[in-house]
Amino acid sequence: MLKITVPILLVFIISCTGSKEKPLYPEIVSPDVYKVLLENDDIKVLEVTFEPGQSDKMHDHYPATVYIMQGGNAQVTLPDGSINEIRPPTGLIVHNPGKPRHQVKNIGDNIIKIILFERKTTHTISGAEKKLILPEEVSPDVYQVMFEDDEVKVLLATFAPGQSDNMHEHAVITYYAVKGGKLKNTLPDGTLKKMEVADGFVGHGSSIVKHQMQNTGEDTVQVLIVEHKKLKPT
Repeated sequence: MLKITVPILLVFIISCTGSKEKPLYPEIVSPDVYKVLLENDDIKVLEVTFEPGQSDKMHDHYPATVYIMQGGNAQVTLPDGSINEIRPPTGLIVHNPGKPRHQVKNIGDNIIKIILFERKTTHTISGAEKKLILPEEVSPDVYQVMFEDDEVKVLLATFAPGQSDNMHEHAVITYYAVKGGKLKNTLPDGTLKKMEVADGFVGHGSSIVKHQMQNTGEDTVQVLIVEHKKLKPT
């Protein structure tokens, strides 16, 4: 997995423009490309799959955090007819705070697969103003910061078999299991919950959670966590 570089980020965001017209939701206009994995009042998570040569239709997005699961070569067409070519690499993470309208075509020879974390609303939560016990600070061997800006922080949590993190806190988060497995969740009062998470599992939390996690299985578990920072309502 790669950290975003400034030139790549600029290419990706410049490829899109905003629109005040009625939204064209990608899963509605191109259901063969976009699959909704999770949606509620706050968030929408989409799995995006482009076969070689496949194109979607012109569409819009909410402000989105983009995780390139499998990169490739793509062509982005804007409403004014201008075309940009991009080559997002596997593991790239970017955040686009705008609401872009565009059309994408896979012009490469391999499948392009993307996970989109679209934030539909912004809000504050009680207690978020205090300093949280950050997982990447108390368990740097488990949590790696992959991307961060003023709106989101993206963490990759990697648990080797038997590995545990230290007690920590999250605020508003959306998470995606890159590689699932067996986990044990421990709360501050000692409550234990065993869970088996499938590959590709998606979840969302809208309140502050304090817990400790342990991989109780025989395989490495990897989870991508998008932390939505405290923002004023839009």
